[in-house]
Amino acid sequence: MKKLQILIALLLLASGSCTDEILNKIDTNPNQVNDAPLKTMLPQVEMSYVTEVAGGSTALNAYYLSEANTFVLGNNVLKDLQGLGSQVWNQSYSALNDLAIIKKKALESNSFTYAGIADVLRAFNMAALTDLFGDVPFKEALRDDIGNPVFDPSQEIYTEIHKTLDEAILNLEKDSGPVAPKTDDMFFAGDRAMWIKTAYGLKARLYNRLSNIDAAGSANNALGAIAKSFNSDSENLIFSKFADTQTNGNPFAVANNSQPGSSVGNGVYNAMASFGESQKADDDPRAAIWFTKVKGQIISAPNGTARADFGEPRLDGAYYSKPELMKYFNSPMPVLTFVELKFIEAEAQLRLGDKTKANTAYELAVDLALRHAGDYRPAVKLSDEKISTYKSLPKVLPGSSTLALSDIIKQKYIYFYQFQPIEAYNDVRRTGIIPVTDPTGRASRLPYPVSEITRNTSTPADIDNISALEPRTKVFWAIK
Repeated sequence: MKKLQILIALLLLASGSCTDEILNKIDTNPNQVNDAPLKTMLPQVEMSYVTEVAGGSTALNAYYLSEANTFVLGNNVLKDLQGLGSQVWNQSYSALNDLAIIKKKALESNSFTYAGIADVLRAFNMAALTDLFGDVPFKEALRDDIGNPVFDPSQEIYTEIHKTLDEAILNLEKDSGPVAPKTDDMFFAGDRAMWIKTAYGLKARLYNRLSNIDAAGSANNALGAIAKSFNSDSENLIFSKFADTQTNGNPFAVANNSQPGSSVGNGVYNAMASFGESQKADDDPRAAIWFTKVKGQIISAPNGTARADFGEPRLDGAYYSKPELMKYFNSPMPVLTFVELKFIEAEAQLRLGDKTKANTAYELAVDLALRHAGDYRPAVKLSDEKISTYKSLPKVLPGSSTLALSDIIKQKYIYFYQFQPIEAYNDVRRTGIIPVTDPTGRASRLPYPVSEITRNTSTPADIDNISALEPRTKVFWAIK
């Protein structure tokens, strides 16, 4: 076919009638889309973030890194950290490229809502990259004229993320322009107000991440952002359009049903047990609907030393309890919620010394977290009676005078078990409150993917499977 195209071109040249336009037409595949409209690009980047960043294989591994789950198919993930972050690395940078195109096209046509949404999604992807890997290419990333982009300090990237969100808010506050998103926006159907609240909610999350850097400043900044974010439990960034199928379902359910390698880990089991009287996770009503039972008991798999659990029933576990909530393909996936913001508010107020406000936010967060425990499958929603019984346990709601940071972080960690493992892993590293039980240690960050090491000579050479477990390689906001 190519020879025929060349022959035609030569004949046209010989006749003196060939032009660049004709040659371009000859060498263009009519079935290839070269300039996709905004309405087809936006849902693609939204789905990319949900299924391959917040919910992809790296996110599944974050369950293990935070010890919320244990991998039980024969090896310890901490023995080979190098490949755990590849999906987030590749998909985030691919999305950042697409988002830059979306924003450029949007601004060229004064379609400001598209531009604003693109920047919010850009911020989410950049936050995922720098929180997992630390220093990453940013200023020189995605440039065709630079083959080996430098790695920018994570602190500087945080500053750039906030600038990106500020610009997003400015564009979202403008009229949408000639082209506005509708059903192609799979989160809010083009609702500018909700995207603005989402931007402020992400700001609050990132400000709070700096609690070890500037305790008071991070708390005040987080509270200021929360005041402009979601103001009720009906306002959340949640993806709820999964199909009840293996091919288009919740990514955690898809992975679990394909290869049920996740068993309940020490982290979530011990966090639940710490609030009860029996010192078992059974005192928490979420355990009964989130975990399977083995011979009538909830049995957690010890991180790092668990035996291989290949037996039948595959999805329930022969030796250890497995995540019941990972069985259902059409389970919605939270990305940023009002409940999370309430936990952040509680923590921020506690750092500022206002225990009354901290306790008020904490108690509301716990109550709502319990009410959302059955979101993955409404048929198992907790009853008011079960919620009340749990809240009556002395350690669950200790009161303003004795509320501790450990209470807030552990309840937030339990809440994150429902499909927000990367945020759980971030809090684990930031606070150190969830103890390490894996004898190998805890990954302080992820090593750079082999693909980046081999093609970018600027990649730091001192981060590998061993050094990633060492305190010296911690991301800048992690607890010392």
